[in-house]
Amino acid sequence: MGANKVKILLIDDSEFILQRLELLLGELEQVSEIRSAMSAEAGIPLLQVYKPDIIILDINLPGKNGLQMLKNDIRSLKNIHPLVIIFTNNTVSGYKAECLQYGADYFLDKARDFHVIPSIIEKTSREARHVQQS
Repeated sequence: MGANKVKILLIDDSEFILQRLELLLGELEQVSEIRSAMSAEAGIPLLQVYKPDIIILDINLPGKNGLQMLKNDIRSLKNIHPLVIIFTNNTVSGYKAECLQYGADYFLDKARDFHVIPSIIEKTSREARHVQQS
């Protein structure tokens, strides 16, 4: 994370959700850049090229779903270790347990947890700064 600023990749099939997250996160001084994709197929190439520090990922996506992407694409990357926030309406406990098992760091509900995301970004940036200073 360069100069304690984070690069964020948003993957969600809702243009409304993407726009809302971009507005919310674009106001944070810790964010250097935000990219977005509306499907796993569009997001996977960005993982390699963009190398995000944080990925905010929905479960329901057209084609490959977010859980499959988490399991098969995100955590298998050797050169980056992004923080992964699952941000979904599918908040049944089975999904939560499976996402956390496959390496998600957070599992948030779109209906009630928008306000939590900025604090996660700020915490991640602080922790990166602490690691760099050590």
